[in-house]
Amino acid sequence: MFRDKNTLQDVTPPKRSIQDIPIPEGKNRKPIKNDFQDRKSIGFFGSTKSKKAKKVKKKFWIFVALLLGLSSLFFLLMSSKVLITITPLQYQGRIDANFVAVSEKETGDIPFDIMMVDETGSKEVQSTSEEVVKEKASGKIVVFNNFDKNTQRLIVNTRFETPEGLIYRIKNSVVVPGQTVDSEGKTIPGSIEVMVYADQPGEKYNIGLSDFTIPGFEGSDRFDSFYARSKEVMTGGFEGVKKIASAEDIKRASLEITNELKEKLTQEILSKIPENFILYEDGLFVKSDFIRTVDSENTAENMVSVEEKVSVYAVIFDRENLNKQIASDIIEGYKGEDIAITNLEDLSFEIKNKDEAEPWTEGRFIFSLKGEVNFEWLYDEEKLKNDFVGQPKSETNNILANYDGIESAEVEISPFWKNSFPRSTSRIQIVKKLNNN
Repeated sequence: MFRDKNTLQDVTPPKRSIQDIPIPEGKNRKPIKNDFQDRKSIGFFGSTKSKKAKKVKKKFWIFVALLLGLSSLFFLLMSSKVLITITPLQYQGRIDANFVAVSEKETGDIPFDIMMVDETGSKEVQSTSEEVVKEKASGKIVVFNNFDKNTQRLIVNTRFETPEGLIYRIKNSVVVPGQTVDSEGKTIPGSIEVMVYADQPGEKYNIGLSDFTIPGFEGSDRFDSFYARSKEVMTGGFEGVKKIASAEDIKRASLEITNELKEKLTQEILSKIPENFILYEDGLFVKSDFIRTVDSENTAENMVSVEEKVSVYAVIFDRENLNKQIASDIIEGYKGEDIAITNLEDLSFEIKNKDEAEPWTEGRFIFSLKGEVNFEWLYDEEKLKNDFVGQPKSETNNILANYDGIESAEVEISPFWKNSFPRSTSRIQIVKKLNNN
């Protein structure tokens, strides 16, 4: 008997879907991952945990924004600044008047000071002959007045005597200033430099530094209080045979020395004028004095050396004194307030009888001033800044009312909403505005 053969269908297990497969139970059972749940757990749509993080993050950024805002506000407050535009009181007038100028130690209209520089130059010229000559020594001394506060005039040919009895004289009258008192209460003798010349020719008058008395005061109480001391040694005294040049050659050499030294000394004195003083062109004096002719070292060529001393004097004025004096002359009701003439240098200045005037010896002179004058009242800028520090803006007019020299003011405070001035003067800027600007 034969059995039937199994077909392929008989050995192939029956098909089942995944739903028919039983799932074993137990602790090792692993849940099937759901793609939807998986995304939710990593915050695709947001979980409870991620919402808390988001709230923290939001609070953080709010804090940062608040901090930045406060910082910006603090910066604005600290960087606040003020611009104050001041228009000072101004006045325009014209002057055409004469004034008397007096030395600092005298009383009068307008005080002046003297500056002086000098230098000795030489030129060689051809000698023409030899002859017996007699020449007097000369040199500078300083005369002191330790008697009182009044000035003392010394007339032409006033004598000065050394302890050895040698006599020297001045060729021009001079005014010796009186005593002054310094900031510490110490009395300072008045003094003036003068040139003196030996009473007699000869080399014995060529002396070194020395003290001098004034014989003319002997027997009076002034004798001990007026005295002099050498500024330099005495030179030039000679008696004997020497080479001589022609008068024309000496005159030409002297003129050349004067012209050369005049420009040099003028530039030197201009560089030394104090900032608060003014010098007008007509306030310059140039004086030259022939000293002597001496044998040149180049004796083989028969040359002599001409020596000439050139002095430049400058009459200078304190600007403040001059400004106030002019203001009192042409501004009605002026009461001595601080004032400046903005075009002081442009005024025409002329010394009367200049060819004869010697302010450095006479102690006074007359001068004229002409021209249009522009006045500007002054105020203390630093004091004004300090008055504004920390004050409310509403106090502006009250503060400005204390300054007579201010006509008007414009105040700009930044930031615009700030209603008070900064607490530091460094943040307050003041600029000046003139009416013609």
